[in-house]
Amino acid sequence: MTFRDLANVFSEGETREEAIFNAVEALDGVLLEMAAEDLTIPLPSEIKSDEVAISVSPEVAAPVMLHILRQESGQTVAHIAQTMEIKYQTYQRMETSGHYLTLKNLKRAARAMGATVELRFRKI
Repeated sequence: MTFRDLANVFSEGETREEAIFNAVEALDGVLLEMAAEDLTIPLPSEIKSDEVAISVSPEVAAPVMLHILRQESGQTVAHIAQTMEIKYQTYQRMETSGHYLTLKNLKRAARAMGATVELRFRKI
């Protein structure tokens, strides 16, 4: 499996289920690394009819979404931390590893960037 929005990211498996499992792990790892390096993370392209949608793990999606929101808002880690009245390193860990990322902190961070948090469950 490849990710056309992310260069040099791929996975494989002996079965379809294993390939999807490995793809999620590969996607999670590269997105966290990109956030840690403060790189721009592209939003996913529309899924084509012959493609399989790979969802990021929830524990990775939240910090990555914070990272994307911060970059889109043009704010720095320092500014968000100051607005939230927390240490720089605390906010940085929220974005790069999900540490300290409680629902309360997620809402505070979103509010500091002029956004809100919406949760959704989807039946599988």
